[in-house]
Amino acid sequence: MCMLVFLRVLISVYTVAVNAYSFLLVKFQKDAYEEGECENSVHDGKIFIAALLGGALGAFVAIFALKYRRRSMFLMVLMPVITVLNAYLVYLAFTGTFGLYPVRYEYGNALFSRIARFTRLF
Repeated sequence: MCMLVFLRVLISVYTVAVNAYSFLLVKFQKDAYEEGECENSVHDGKIFIAALLGGALGAFVAIFALKYRRRSMFLMVLMPVITVLNAYLVYLAFTGTFGLYPVRYEYGNALFSRIARFTRLF
């Protein structure tokens, strides 16, 4: 039981830290753009990787809080999609179906039979 609490706290701290890092990446990119140091700025690839690692919400909030790059379709479309993916993965981690708890196989068999029935339609 103590280990589960520790893992949940660890997941929470990781999520907050990655979101703060993503926010700071967008802030540093904006600061470099305003100073005219575009070659020393943070590239979009770093923001995208930080978003995939769990910081999409932080980057998306930073875009609106700092009023920067709101016309970028890359960030305005992908960040909400990745945010939903990150939220789903955190949900799976907290509910135990992500590997923290053993999965009940009777649910898996029922799901498999539903998928098999669905695929017979095609």
